[in-house]
This record gives sequence, C-alpha cells and structure tokens, in this order.
Amino acid sequence: MTLKRSVVSAAVLGAAVFSGGVSAGVSVNVGAVSEYIFRGIPQTGGSAVQGGIDYAHDSGFYVGTWASNIGFGGGTEQDLYAGFGGEVGGVSYDARITYYWYPEEDEVSAELSTLEFGFTVGYGPVSLGYSYADENNFFIGDGNGKEAGYLQLSGSFPIIADKLSFDASIGFYHGDEIERFLTSIGSTDDTYMDYKIGLTATLDAGFSATFQYIMTDIEAPGSDDEPKFVMGLSKSFDL
Repeated sequence: MTLKRSVVSAAVLGAAVFSGGVSAGVSVNVGAVSEYIFRGIPQTGGSAVQGGIDYAHDSGFYVGTWASNIGFGGGTEQDLYAGFGGEVGGVSYDARITYYWYPEEDEVSAELSTLEFGFTVGYGPVSLGYSYADENNFFIGDGNGKEAGYLQLSGSFPIIADKLSFDASIGFYHGDEIERFLTSIGSTDDTYMDYKIGLTATLDAGFSATFQYIMTDIEAPGSDDEPKFVMGLSKSFDL
C-alpha cells in the first residue's frame, strides 16, 4: 500500500518546525532514524537519512525545506513550508503552510503531493496543533484524494535541564481520505489515533538523540499494528 509520512516530520512536520521565537538566521539539520514514521504510519520499512534548511526572521516569519528517503512514490519526499510564529502572554503560536512534494511520483504513476495548512498553540511544555488538507493525496496516491484533518496534543517535559526530556504525544486523524485509506486496508473504522512516548537527549556539538515508542489503534487484516521502537541521531547548526 502507498503510505506516507513526513513532520516530524519531526520536528514532526517531519519537518515543519515550530519556529516561533527562534532567533533570526539560517540553520541546517541533518540526521538519520532507524525508521521514518509519520503520524503513526511507517514511511520506509527501514532506516532513513533526513535533513533540512530553515530561515527564521526576527519578525517571526520562517521558511524552509526538509527531505527524506521513503519506501514508495519513487523514493524521495521533500517538504516545503513557510509560516509565522511568536508568543503573547506566555502563549506561543505558529501558523504554517506545508507542501509535501514527491518529485519522482510521475515515474511510478502516482499522485501523492499534498498541500496542508496548520496551526499550533503552546503553553509551557504542552502544545496543541491542527493540520488540514483539502485534498490529501499521500495515503493512497490515486489522484482522488479527499479532505483530512489531524489533531495532535504533545508535550516535552525536562528531566535534566538542557540535557534530557520526556516527550509524549497523541494524535487523531479524521476525514473522508482517512476513511478511504482505512477501508483500503480492510479496516471498518473511519478514523485512527496514534500515540508516541520517548526521550530526547541533547549531546555535545549540536547533536541530539531520540528514542521513541510509537503505535496506532488501527486494526485491519494483515496490517502491521505492532508498536515500533525508533531511534534517531541528528545534528543542527547555524550558518
């Protein structure tokens, strides 16, 4: 079946970063994960090499791109995104637009690329975000993508200041495309939820390591519904 990730993808935008409050400048991130999983769904079936570049302005505006190898759609995903973030009275906010682009999709006769809008608010260690695509193509890729929305509650709680944190999230995916996807894999549900807990360790020289336990409530004949343990190592630096 054709499944996608990315937001970390993610920074779960695989990729899209919650950039409100970030100092102005250009930053780069590179890394690898034992498996690329997006909103609970495996994207590679194995390890992935990932990286991106971002520009953030003092005003709160940011723009960037992020890429990863994947196990479908020709083998590459590239996310292009822009947004605006900031903080008011201790409450952070981030509004963004993301284009999930699969540059080799024509080579495999698929239509996967998807435009998505999102908004996140946060207070302290907790954030709540919602993303919506009017035509979500990356689940099935047959050119008949329907609407889909994803709600996620997440938190990052320090265990050792600036060194180690406990991370957790719960997500809820709904919409006509999610029902279509679940039907295609033999499920009788029309929505699904994903869950993630893990640790993030900040290392020297801009490196960080992640250890995540990820699962969904998808039940379907022949589906891989076993929880996944995913490890990652990344490095970020400013230009």
